[in-house]
Amino acid sequence: MNSFIQDSAIDLSLDLQQHYAHLLVFPQCYDSFIPAPHLPISALLDFTNLPPFDHSLTVADLYRFFTSKHCVTNDVPADFLDRSLPPLSLSTQLLNTFSQAYHDGVKSVKDPRFLGNLPFWVVQYWHDLGCAIAAKERWSLARDWLSGQRENADTDLAAAIDEVFSSLRVLGWGTTLRGPAAALQVLDLAEFLSSTPMKGRFIDAMVESDGVDDEAPLEVVLEHIMSDKTYVPEGYIMGTDGSLIVDGAADKHCDMISPSDSEGIEEAGRGKRWRIANTQYGEYDAH
Repeated sequence: MNSFIQDSAIDLSLDLQQHYAHLLVFPQCYDSFIPAPHLPISALLDFTNLPPFDHSLTVADLYRFFTSKHCVTNDVPADFLDRSLPPLSLSTQLLNTFSQAYHDGVKSVKDPRFLGNLPFWVVQYWHDLGCAIAAKERWSLARDWLSGQRENADTDLAAAIDEVFSSLRVLGWGTTLRGPAAALQVLDLAEFLSSTPMKGRFIDAMVESDGVDDEAPLEVVLEHIMSDKTYVPEGYIMGTDGSLIVDGAADKHCDMISPSDSEGIEEAGRGKRWRIANTQYGEYDAH
């Protein structure tokens, strides 16, 4: 392994990392080859000239991309734009370790599949283009899933899916969401458009409630999210925390747990306990 890829990396200060940042800025003439983040998702899906990932490369190949030999030019070979890219996981790791590698004496970047050295900015280019390629792959799967759901959908669901397709013609593929979901990217919405379970962090960020009606249909949740929580569908109300609640479906009442009720204290804690009786989906307890 090259000496500049060390097991115990130096904790570089933010100032030093910023000092190296200018080395990763690629020439503006290459900007046009990377879909802009504000480009609508539907336009990204129509982008036909994105290169594929080379999945034969892995993070284990990390050290092979840095070299102590100088690169005599800031340009790249004529066939560079036609080459397949390192996977996004690898280019991300290259970007994360660049400051340390440069501090340890690397002079240029090398694609182990080809002869010759490359300027440092290639690492940033690989990463940024890789983000667009990965986003296209995920949204392609989401689009296919939506199309499959559309085939046998009833009128209401079909209308909701058509609304989602309309949103894909507006939402920028690399932009962030607004409001309570501002910590998420638009790309995270793609996880809602599949048959796999959604990650809890997305639910928490989108609806911000532990008492969300998890039986709400997909189209209801999507319409609520796409409207930045300004749209409340018929049959629902919006709680003070911005969550969707089935209108009239829940009734709260409060019980006092007696100190002598050792079992109740052990299970639910001493003091008040809220019981939420949901007339549609049974009941559950919450403090």
